[in-house]
Amino acid sequence: MSGRFGRAVVVVGWMVAVAACNPLDRFRPTSVNVPPQPLADDDDQLAWAEHEPWVVVVRKSCRTLDVYNYGARVRSFPTVFGLNGSGSKLYEGDRRTPSGLYMIVDKRAHPRWRQFLLLDYPNTQDLQRYWLAMEGGGLPRRGDGYVGAGGAVGIHGTDKPGLNARGVDWTWGCISLQNADVDDLARLVPVGTLVLIEE
Repeated sequence: MSGRFGRAVVVVGWMVAVAACNPLDRFRPTSVNVPPQPLADDDDQLAWAEHEPWVVVVRKSCRTLDVYNYGARVRSFPTVFGLNGSGSKLYEGDRRTPSGLYMIVDKRAHPRWRQFLLLDYPNTQDLQRYWLAMEGGGLPRRGDGYVGAGGAVGIHGTDKPGLNARGVDWTWGCISLQNADVDDLARLVPVGTLVLIEE
């Protein structure tokens, strides 16, 4: 394989390798006026991302969203997630944040969330897990059928800055940043950027 999809296969192979976070890393840039600079710690380089202008890695266990430019980490933002805690999103309304490899497919200003960067959830892997759960009877029912896989999952700002500042998960499955941070992210990364979300 070649191109973006070939790199996606490499990304999946590296998911376990980049899952660790440095608990001693306390630096979180808050100014949007600072030009992107590589940050120094254990997660400062992603070899598989060296040919990508921009890659976003969300580490749920670390509660961070890291931005990489040609494999070098240039930003790290604190994040909050879905109300229902750990585990990957399976169906609409489960209030979990998905895990896997996604792409930013749209971005725009939003009246409530400041910015909204839409991800391509559900992807093929999400749909496969959904269908397996449906066949196994592991999905709630709605009316005459099962609830759907969901959609409209993205990265956005907040109308609850106090909850974000305290690290309280409050979304229905999205990734939320402080408003200054989501503005910074929206300026940095274009539509088409790969987003790896890890547990």
